[in-house]
Amino acid sequence: MKRIKFLHCADMHLDAPFTSLGADTGKASERRRDLRQTFGKIMDIAKTEKADLVLISGDLYEHNYTGKSTIAYINDKFREIPHAHIFIIPGNHDPYVANSFYRNYAWSSNVHILCGDNPEVVLHDLKTCVYGIGFKDFRQEAAQIRDIKLSQKDYINILLLHGTVDMDFRQDNHLYNPVGSSELAGLGMDYIALGHFHGRSDDIGGHGLIYNPGSPEPLGFDETGEHGVYIGSISKDGDGHRCLDMSFRCTGKRYYANMDVNISGCDTEEKVEDRIRAAVEGNRCGHGEKDGLFHVTLKGYAKPGLKIDTRQLTSCFKDRVFFMKIKDNTAPDLDFDAIKREPGLRGLFARKIFQRMEKTEDQHQRELLLKSLYYGIEALDSGKVEIE
Repeated sequence: MKRIKFLHCADMHLDAPFTSLGADTGKASERRRDLRQTFGKIMDIAKTEKADLVLISGDLYEHNYTGKSTIAYINDKFREIPHAHIFIIPGNHDPYVANSFYRNYAWSSNVHILCGDNPEVVLHDLKTCVYGIGFKDFRQEAAQIRDIKLSQKDYINILLLHGTVDMDFRQDNHLYNPVGSSELAGLGMDYIALGHFHGRSDDIGGHGLIYNPGSPEPLGFDETGEHGVYIGSISKDGDGHRCLDMSFRCTGKRYYANMDVNISGCDTEEKVEDRIRAAVEGNRCGHGEKDGLFHVTLKGYAKPGLKIDTRQLTSCFKDRVFFMKIKDNTAPDLDFDAIKREPGLRGLFARKIFQRMEKTEDQHQRELLLKSLYYGIEALDSGKVEIE
């Protein structure tokens, strides 16, 4: 009975710019340090778990931003687990181009870069063969899986792939190395270590062998929820019967949360602040508030006289959370029944809008009409409209 243990991660994106956090706050550089710490944590897990293999399925670092010191840091971490074979495939953010560090750096002896002329490594002592489909450029629209042929069918066979699986191939947005799960399953692999999409996907296609761990550290507000790596083991007997055991280990240091906060009924900024604070406390995702990055959208109806200053509100949370961005999508609390009865232009405008709303069943159209009603009343009352 052959058995190996592995750690599978992907999409680390070391040295990502984090431009959305602003250049003058220091938060972007702190998030880059977070990525390094999370990577170090992953290597510690590999050491503690005594993993035979570490599988890194693309986008380990950012080619356009990463310097040699980061590569040295990565390599030092690899040297700390000499018992483990490190397998890396280049992704679309760290492709195997002419000036790639994958080509031009003296990696530790336990590191294998699978790309170009080196798509396969046989480990006879572990009776394991590892294959890789890496990126040779920043975009690769056709997966080269037909070039993969099993050289050791009686060994444990693993494939690393960075790309899109089971997507609508007629839509070319975000399609990198597009391939179907059934086609992958037909290769005869015992495990397929996927990367590229930052959300975790277990057992893609239901074939019992394709897994995508997502990004170990969340990178943006579209990456909420848990983030981590897989710890897995594969055993295979002499008849070729395979047993795959998988578990997920959370590694994310920070977390992102998108929150809608209804401030209807609030007549002071202090009460708005209290609503936001309560929402933050309810969205900690098992972390501390200081680890959270929050995108808050204020909704509902603002009482007359309440002026919402998003910058001032944000400053109230600067020592409470890691990062917060507040967007004001509230509308003034207006009595439209009373306005429709007015004899002047405001009343006529309101009646016309409500007549059009009654004639349409399209919810999106109704929302646009309601928004235009608020803007129209604001323009009539103040002579101007402020639109974010």
